[in-house]
Amino acid sequence: MPRDEALPAVTTKIMSTTTLTLDAPLASISLPARSTRQPKSPLQILRTAMLDSDAWVVEMDYRDSKGKRTRRTISPIRFAAADRVLGLCLCREEPRQFHLSRCENFRLIPADEVIMPVEMVDLPTSQA
Repeated sequence: MPRDEALPAVTTKIMSTTTLTLDAPLASISLPARSTRQPKSPLQILRTAMLDSDAWVVEMDYRDSKGKRTRRTISPIRFAAADRVLGLCLCREEPRQFHLSRCENFRLIPADEVIMPVEMVDLPTSQA
């Protein structure tokens, strides 16, 4: 079909009561922009990245079992338990479990801004 010809109208039934009719050519349909509003709680941030893993990854500060603090970038996969999250560590390029009690400063990062491997940044050890 030549590009200038209009496509036929498409009618779709949505939830059996509403009908949506599209008369525009498919090339002119645009999707809404990705939301820039960031969730506030760490669990909301993790869930957002889990539900839209093509769009988001999570950057966080992590303290390992020996007390060493690092900044990690992960693609969360699922909650492994009430206190842990399983995610692909983009620094180590391996799946890892992270204890939520050892994580802080969660931030959503657009996934298209991340190239693996991501540098693992050492952070100063806090004096407790």
